[in-house]
Amino acid sequence: MRNSTARRLKSEYPWAEVSVVLTDDAGIAPVNRIFLDHARATDVITFTLAPMPGGAAGTCGEIHLNVERALEEGARRGNAADELALYLAHGCDHLTGANDRTVMEQRRMRRRELHWIQRARQDGLMAGLWAARKDRYG
Repeated sequence: MRNSTARRLKSEYPWAEVSVVLTDDAGIAPVNRIFLDHARATDVITFTLAPMPGGAAGTCGEIHLNVERALEEGARRGNAADELALYLAHGCDHLTGANDRTVMEQRRMRRRELHWIQRARQDGLMAGLWAARKDRYG
């Protein structure tokens, strides 16, 4: 992560460790059923975890991102990479304690998520990620 983006995120939220699991409908559906009692696939699931004993203080968690869903929605909305970035931002938003149970909470979260993505773009993070992918995979 570019230094300015990392500094801003660090100053806003005390991050310690976050794992990201990339999966598909078949992989995320059982997680959704077992942990959230929803019998379907979804786009993102976030778990807040306790820090490791003796580890760094701050937010710890695990974010499951449904790449299959991002590809489908991205085709509809125009860009799968942007859709996946939105899922990641949404997962991070939940790790900060945000909820999306009401329409007002959903709107507040979406504004914050889009703001984070815009800041990442301004810092060149998004372009750098996509350029690295293109260099690697052609």
